[in-house]
Amino acid sequence: MRRVLAVPRHLAELIRFAPRGAITSSRFSGYARPVLLALLLGLPLLTQASGGSWSRDSGGGVISVGNQIMTGPMLSPSGPVPLTASVSRISWRIRLLNPPPPGLEIKLCTQAQCVKLDALAGQRTLPDSMRPGDSFQFMYSVNARGPLRPAVNVVSQHLTVNYR
Repeated sequence: MRRVLAVPRHLAELIRFAPRGAITSSRFSGYARPVLLALLLGLPLLTQASGGSWSRDSGGGVISVGNQIMTGPMLSPSGPVPLTASVSRISWRIRLLNPPPPGLEIKLCTQAQCVKLDALAGQRTLPDSMRPGDSFQFMYSVNARGPLRPAVNVVSQHLTVNYR
């Protein structure tokens, strides 16, 4: 089976093959054409290997009293993550049974540190101390006193970690 590669016309002009020593209108000749072709064909492989992502979903829990801290389950990558990788961006989505009460605080934590999340869903970057191979955990609290009516019931929490 022969593979056909679609190359834009302006790039095709640059990598057109001609016998060595032939006079062509291309800016490249001799060994430059095969090298350029190899670079162009290998570039997608390099960009695919340079990063990745992992996602996890879980249920949450219930906070029924103000100033109580509830931690969700640990969310970890299912496979190995390169030790040299760094987090480029995270995205999260949290679903509650009821609207969020005033004073709800949500943090995303690793063993190294926590970062505050300002909404039930969003995207952000993380500090370098939070690595993509770490286990992450959502932490919830409500800055209020006494029983919460209705209680905060976390139906689901989703985390995607993108790394490079």
